[in-house]
Amino acid sequence: MTSDIAAVEAVLWLYLDALHEGNVDGLAQAFAPGSALYASTNGEVSIIALEPWLERVRNRKSPKDSGHESRNDIFSIEVEGDMALAKVTSTFPPKRFIDFLSLVRTNAGWKIVAKTYHAIDI
Repeated sequence: MTSDIAAVEAVLWLYLDALHEGNVDGLAQAFAPGSALYASTNGEVSIIALEPWLERVRNRKSPKDSGHESRNDIFSIEVEGDMALAKVTSTFPPKRFIDFLSLVRTNAGWKIVAKTYHAIDI
């Protein structure tokens, strides 16, 4: 179990560091193909597939390039068999994001399969 948590933690830091740096290749490595991102916006569920989201990241200035220090962190990791759930935070002023990430163990290692997030103004 300890090695599973360490492996999941490594994927989470890959995701958080890539997010801060705008590293689309790193983000693509952290996610499984076909993954999606979910949020509630004005009471409606919004869903974006992985590829269009990666394109958004590719076409925007990263938090790092915007002069912001990384204030990303991992709050929790739970592992059960071949699935894991993590709560993380990332900051891209003027927003702070709280993510719940679902991960599964694949032949290529742990991968994020879904991101549910909430943004708050800071």
